[in-house]
Amino acid sequence: MTESSTEVIEHKNRTGVKWTIKEDDLKRAFTRDVDFTSDTFKASNIPGAKYFLSLQSPSDKSISFLLKSCLGTIRKVPASYKISIKSASYNDVMDYGDFIQYGECGNNICDSKEKLFDPESKFFVYGIMEIELEITIKTLGIKRKAAKPLSLAELLWEKEEDKDITFVAGGHELKAHKWIISSCSSVFKAGLESGMKEAIEKKITITDFSYETVKIAIEHCYEREVDDLINDENASELLHFADKYNIQSLHKLLQIYFIDKLSESNVVDFANLSIKTNAEELRDVCICFLMKYIGKNTEIENIKNLDNEISSDVGQRCLLYMSEYEYFCNAFF
Repeated sequence: MTESSTEVIEHKNRTGVKWTIKEDDLKRAFTRDVDFTSDTFKASNIPGAKYFLSLQSPSDKSISFLLKSCLGTIRKVPASYKISIKSASYNDVMDYGDFIQYGECGNNICDSKEKLFDPESKFFVYGIMEIELEITIKTLGIKRKAAKPLSLAELLWEKEEDKDITFVAGGHELKAHKWIISSCSSVFKAGLESGMKEAIEKKITITDFSYETVKIAIEHCYEREVDDLINDENASELLHFADKYNIQSLHKLLQIYFIDKLSESNVVDFANLSIKTNAEELRDVCICFLMKYIGKNTEIENIKNLDNEISSDVGQRCLLYMSEYEYFCNAFF
């Protein structure tokens, strides 16, 4: 923390801050290429919310003023702020519809360090600069974030010293707890209890999958949120991994990922993937999807590449459907 003083005045949904900065202190900070920051202050009308101010100057470029937040249990805060440096006749107003937790907002106050410290610019008067800030919080739009309790597995993810097995993939190592991995994967469980090399060395080397895939799968075993880590580039490999090592919960999660993205352009690829990865739920949805377009003019991409097993199943279901329809007509007409 560099030397400066911060005065805070609060009224209803407004917080007024006066940040007093000594010219010599700011010059020293910029010489060391470090940000110059204020004390942290609280906004009493938002429980747990904290703010601090920062002046930044990368290399010899413009001087940026930033308001940084830590909003506690608040996820988003609609807010606006008014900044002024009266001696330099500088004023600006910024409006933020969603000022996020651990976020920042700001703008440039000066084109260069030379201009900032130039006496004619009047940013500093008698070696002192006073930045005044008024933050207005629109409390009716605040969105709170409920605290989610961590499970035992999530807590153990951080306990490196207790991990007793090591995964090796793509030249990287990842440690884990044997009992957690064994509880999620019957394949890993069998290998670790077999008396084979993996069990003796307490090391599992995986050569046919990337380190990213292994890490996401292991994180899933620790009940960590991995949905945002799954994408079109790694989803197929993850599904193969979950199938090979019988991680059923991950296997199901990935099937849902593919089902949500199902379309005429990818149904053939997804159907073929379901055969290779024993993804029964994905397979069934793909078959029903294909049946819907039989007899229609809709173009299904790569239909000639459809796996014979899927084609046969689609044909059988269509015949069964037609037989049931014919029986219904004969019975009632």
